[in-house]
Amino acid sequence: MKSRKILSIFLGSMLVCGCSELAGAKLLLPEEFGLIKIESNLYVEDGAGEEAKANLRAAMRDAESAIKMTYGSVTSKPVVNVCVSEDCYRSFGGMGSKAKIYGSYILLSPRGNDWHFLAHEWSHDELRQRLSVLASYRLPQWFDEGVAVAVSAAPEHSEEHWEYLEASNIPRPTREQLLTYRTLREWLNAVEEYGETQNADRKAKGEPEIRPVYTAAGHEVRAWLRAEHTVGLLSLITQLNEGEEFETAYFKK
Repeated sequence: MKSRKILSIFLGSMLVCGCSELAGAKLLLPEEFGLIKIESNLYVEDGAGEEAKANLRAAMRDAESAIKMTYGSVTSKPVVNVCVSEDCYRSFGGMGSKAKIYGSYILLSPRGNDWHFLAHEWSHDELRQRLSVLASYRLPQWFDEGVAVAVSAAPEHSEEHWEYLEASNIPRPTREQLLTYRTLREWLNAVEEYGETQNADRKAKGEPEIRPVYTAAGHEVRAWLRAEHTVGLLSLITQLNEGEEFETAYFKK
């Protein structure tokens, strides 16, 4: 009863602020909306088979290992919710994407229920947990996404895909353009501008899918991480928490 009251208060506050992520609030009580708990912080749509559950448990371990490899340790404990049907994903606010994150609540679609997309969303939570509120505000969206791409090692955003985009002369952001995508709105506008929102149509036509913006962010941040390693990432986080501007910390010689 107490949990239902908390949900009611949370839903009410979201309605007042006009939040578009209202459906995601149901993840506060996943078992009330068709998901079942299969281990700590891991819920899956009721009806999933035993093989699918075993794969998800393995994905949790692999994603956590990827977070630890990049950040040195794991401080975040996101609650992971997995849908095995598109109806389930839509019911929690998923539209078109393969995965989403609401605060520390990760939602995976049937098309994104592997360790790559789990690690991507987990990286967002890990980075936010390590940053102060003000530091999070100064963090540009392109860097947040670029770290997530690097952590996840998803083939869709790999260096191989970057080379394919270059070889095929497919329009993609220049480095200068990428660095201007500071806000979520600027990022989403770029994703639409470069055609990443049209991949469902491409797939239906049998054409290759393209992801120029996410791949550009991964290309940029992977190179930075190769040079700076975990110690450099942790140093950047510390500098942001101490009030340094992102550009000063990122481009510091």
